[in-house]
Amino acid sequence: MRQKNLSLVFYNFLIQRQQKANPNAGMSLIEIMVVIALTALLAALAAPAVTFGNNPLRDSSNRIAASFKWARARAMAETSAVRIRPISNTEFVMERAARCTEADPANWTVISDRVEKDGQLVNEDLSLDNPAQLIAATATINGTTTNSTANWNLCFNSRGTVHQNQNLVLTFRDMDANKQRTMEVFPGGAVDLGDIS
Repeated sequence: MRQKNLSLVFYNFLIQRQQKANPNAGMSLIEIMVVIALTALLAALAAPAVTFGNNPLRDSSNRIAASFKWARARAMAETSAVRIRPISNTEFVMERAARCTEADPANWTVISDRVEKDGQLVNEDLSLDNPAQLIAATATINGTTTNSTANWNLCFNSRGTVHQNQNLVLTFRDMDANKQRTMEVFPGGAVDLGDIS
């Protein structure tokens, strides 16, 4: 019985003390320092996991592959032809027309978004980050193979397949690190990125 009374007395003491506490009181300096230290510790542990932007070859080739997939999806969604062709060895453009066989350049409409990068306008998601460059493009159309980094184009028709059953292999290289990566686009429209070597 005496133990119950002591518990009740202690409980009443805590309630009275809580009621006397200042409701406008803030955090102590020690509490703030502990929160800052824990935040710094978590940031230090998370920093090595952040790798985006550290590898221009990987980041650029991933963006280009995603753009090829987007071009295919857009061709099917809009029941039109969407092609990607090079402007230089570091930049490509995405265009749309009624059919892949459209020969008149005036009938192709540029559908790439333009953004400013390093002080100049480039096609968003279709430009390679410096020092990555396109060093080889091998196109196989109906058994005939051509190698040209400047004169290829890849056109997706409204069914999402590549025009003329073309198979395209692009090779990108990081000119500083001397590493390269290949990307292959199959006639059915699938895009495969190889490992960086």
